[in-house]
Amino acid sequence: MGGGCYSIGVLNAREVPETLLRAREDESHQVAAGDSGPTGEQAPSALQMRMRILEMSAVFSELNDGILRAVARRMRPVSLTARDTLRLGGQGGDVVIFLASGQVEESVTDPKGKVLLTRRRAPGDLVILPVPRTADRYVTSIYGLTDSVLLTLDRDGLLEGLGPHLEKVAVTLDKLWDQELTAAAAIEAQTASKTGAPVVAFFSAKGGAGTTTLAINTAAALARKFPRQVLLIDLAAPFGHAALFADLIATGSVASASKASQADFEGVLRGNIVNHRTGMGVLPGTLRPEEVDTLTGDLTGRVLDVVVAWQKVIVVDLGTSLAEAGLAVIERAECLVVVVPPEIAAMTDARRALAIFRDIMNVPDNRMELVLNQRTPHPPLDRAAIESILGRKMSVVVGFDDSRPEDSTLAGGLVLQHDPSSMVSRGSTEIARVILASLHLDG
Repeated sequence: MGGGCYSIGVLNAREVPETLLRAREDESHQVAAGDSGPTGEQAPSALQMRMRILEMSAVFSELNDGILRAVARRMRPVSLTARDTLRLGGQGGDVVIFLASGQVEESVTDPKGKVLLTRRRAPGDLVILPVPRTADRYVTSIYGLTDSVLLTLDRDGLLEGLGPHLEKVAVTLDKLWDQELTAAAAIEAQTASKTGAPVVAFFSAKGGAGTTTLAINTAAALARKFPRQVLLIDLAAPFGHAALFADLIATGSVASASKASQADFEGVLRGNIVNHRTGMGVLPGTLRPEEVDTLTGDLTGRVLDVVVAWQKVIVVDLGTSLAEAGLAVIERAECLVVVVPPEIAAMTDARRALAIFRDIMNVPDNRMELVLNQRTPHPPLDRAAIESILGRKMSVVVGFDDSRPEDSTLAGGLVLQHDPSSMVSRGSTEIARVILASLHLDG
């Protein structure tokens, strides 16, 4: 499909000959019955289900209904019996695979058969497969945990259904595969170094203070010291933008992991982390605002219990939230970074928040670090005035950076990568240094 295409090997019929033969026979019967009405495959209910799967996918969700319907009509079902395996090698046509029903386990292995990554897929999930430049080095296998149905889109189906939108989808699929490879490397690094990671929380009493920008760039700066062992959890509800700022494609979240069984929770949670090339991972709290009610204190505590074993540092972006999930994080945080904008309206809120942390939650002063983020060129309050009002010294002052953070996001990356000498880059690096010193990790 061209230089930006998404290509994998053919489904190897020798692995599950009876399963694939049965699927082809079923399809033939459906086509034969088409003279008297719509086939089961093209029936309105089947198309609606497939369109819903496409709408929920990070890859196809932005396409309009007409394109989604055209793609849905070209999806073909493949039955996978429990304990059967589909292996997808490096030769053959292009195909995209969704799990329609049942439960499967996807594994990625190197040419020697070493398992690099496993994912337990749920209905509606997209199976991520190698792109052309890496197809000869990896093999993806899909193992049926239960009787399952896969929906496949081959090369012709993608070309005909997507039309001019093909290149955009191909690029997105490329990114997803790159994220999978980064995840495999991260898991290997984390397995080799089991520690109980400290939690660092970023909070601001006022929206628009630049908390997410500083949190994610600071996490990337921390990952320079601990590659693949820094995780950013985005709990800035109801709209978290950490994955967007890092140019990552979020495919799962804390909220979606909450639906997994007790036995599968850890694996699903790990699978929902998207890994950035700077060496940090990002775990979204939600993918949709209506999921925010699932972020309870109990769930948040359960997530922290799991992830601290894999990482060196956990960074949590709370935004302005002091809801149940945010309070659960602050109670466990060994370092609380409070971002303060130099605005008159923000001072009252900041004072109240600091009083809550100190007097109600008993957060010691030595666990709080205040960061002054100058979001405007001529702020009404200077550093001395803000320190006088709050009765606290600023640990770090981040200078006005004009539109550089937004420009970096539009360019597809972090300001720390695109402009290391910018004010936000230098400020984030300094915040990371302060955090490491506070946690005694600067040795």
